[in-house]
Amino acid sequence: MAAHTPAGTSAHVGGTAAIFADISEAVDHDLAVVFPVAAALIALILLLLLRSLLAPVVLMLAVGLGFAATLGAATLVFQHLLDKPGVSFTLPLVLFLFVVALGTDYNILITDRIREEMHHPGPVRGAVARAVRHTAPAIATAGLVLAGSFATLAITPGSEQVAFAMTLGILLSAVVLLLVLVPALAALLGRALWWPLRPTPRRAPAAQAPAPSPDRIPVP
Repeated sequence: MAAHTPAGTSAHVGGTAAIFADISEAVDHDLAVVFPVAAALIALILLLLLRSLLAPVVLMLAVGLGFAATLGAATLVFQHLLDKPGVSFTLPLVLFLFVVALGTDYNILITDRIREEMHHPGPVRGAVARAVRHTAPAIATAGLVLAGSFATLAITPGSEQVAFAMTLGILLSAVVLLLVLVPALAALLGRALWWPLRPTPRRAPAAQAPAPSPDRIPVP
């Protein structure tokens, strides 16, 4: 409208549509700032915690896939299956702040346990299997409980999209990424995942020879 106003005049639009347009523009600006800043901070934290250059990249890609799958599923369900006009413009920011953060936390726990198990003697796949067996059930259970809590938001009018997306995102992070994708990548990459400080198996303590019995006298 402003482009078609006569010279020397200005046009102002008010009402609900103008308010939502301003909010949408502000959210788009926040996304352009928050996404790279948050990604850089998460990568730095992963670098310091995991002491590796390749592992943070792998985990960031895994979490990014989970975020994209969640947002795509929400768009497919609400815009195409339920025939809604679209998804809320605040949904990407909410998903990024919650789902990416939780997915990163879950991945830190499983990868740190994988790294610890790789210090034990044995093949890499055995170490990954032990890490999943000991760590994944507790994390997956916590994710299921949290996803159920967010699912209750669906009964609040206007919160259906957030409830669906948050529930699906947490389930993907706690089940698919934690139990399948990250362990599979760790098994395929092996100790190269922790480059340049690759974990090496600790040597088992040498078996000591049994001490001679005191009731036996060695015969020369």
